[in-house]
Amino acid sequence: MSTPAAFILPLKGLGKGFYEYDLEVNDAFFASFPESPIQRAAVDLHLIVDKQSREMVVDFDFSGTIATDCDRCLAPIDLPIADRRQLIVKFTAEAEDQRDEGEIVYLHPDTNDFNLAPFVYEMVVLAVPMIRTYDCREGEPPYPCDEDLLARIEASYETPDDAPTAPTGDEEKPSPWDVLKDLNNN
Repeated sequence: MSTPAAFILPLKGLGKGFYEYDLEVNDAFFASFPESPIQRAAVDLHLIVDKQSREMVVDFDFSGTIATDCDRCLAPIDLPIADRRQLIVKFTAEAEDQRDEGEIVYLHPDTNDFNLAPFVYEMVVLAVPMIRTYDCREGEPPYPCDEDLLARIEASYETPDDAPTAPTGDEEKPSPWDVLKDLNNN
């Protein structure tokens, strides 16, 4: 896996203070992760790095789109994503003995470079919603949706005029569990 150079933070040349970086997370970035569920993306990433002597706080703020299929109509869409995350890097001589804990990473104080790419990858992938849909008919036509499939889905929710209606009022519908009520009485 080759990491894009823009995502490697040179720690040795970084003095105390705030630093800001604007990066693009795109197709080439995700190509460096062979098992990535994302193949095409256009995500703008804004990093704010607060470097201190014993720790560093990295704020990730990103927004953009990823290419995927709509879970509702199966048409290819550009799904908007956005998120803000934070990563805390602690510098300690016992970094090899420490285990990374979620948003906290331990590095040896003599570390020259810090590769942000795996953290950016994880944050962007986690920002993708489980159900990949959005209002397909938003904005100006032509819409990316499969209108024929959406019409079929909507039609499946409508009841035909000759379909039996649900019982109303005091009518009680028999339950399939009624048969089991008498089992304890024997």
